[in-house]
Amino acid sequence: MEAKERILKAAEELFFIKGYEGTGIREIARLAGVNSAMISYYFGGKENLYITLLSRHLGEFVDAVDSLETPGELEFIRDFLEIYIGILRRRGPKLSMMMVKELRVGSPFGRKIAERYLCRVEEKVKGVIKRAQSRGVIRDIPADVLFVMLIHMGVIFSVRFPHIDLSEAVEIAFDLFCRGACHV
Repeated sequence: MEAKERILKAAEELFFIKGYEGTGIREIARLAGVNSAMISYYFGGKENLYITLLSRHLGEFVDAVDSLETPGELEFIRDFLEIYIGILRRRGPKLSMMMVKELRVGSPFGRKIAERYLCRVEEKVKGVIKRAQSRGVIRDIPADVLFVMLIHMGVIFSVRFPHIDLSEAVEIAFDLFCRGACHV
């Protein structure tokens, strides 16, 4: 494994256990088996290392959702869940939980990640939800609530139930969404 990947792996482990404030550059370097100057070389310091770590796979996620063109709103939501749960599983449970924490507490890191990546996804998904509501497909529940419901279902099926096959996890999550949000 190259030095940059070892740094990311060590940082993920330590940030997950000790948090951002409790983790030092030297500690990350020691666990990664590199000189601490390598962290500055590759990432420009601790803050950028943390943001890089939290951002892993998010560009791919945004691109996949941006290019998602499905004929119906419910098909879009099902496809969104498949992309989202798949990305979260590739990121792993530690990064997923770190991201949830940063977004939940409204930290500067969470805001940067949300502005850079997640706002576009949120707007697109909420737009689909609102379109489905105007057509009577989805109940009149605030789109913000339904979006957060989708996000947390993705976390549940990637962190708590990673052993469930991806396609089965998507079907269960989609079924739960429809039971709670759709006119059936």
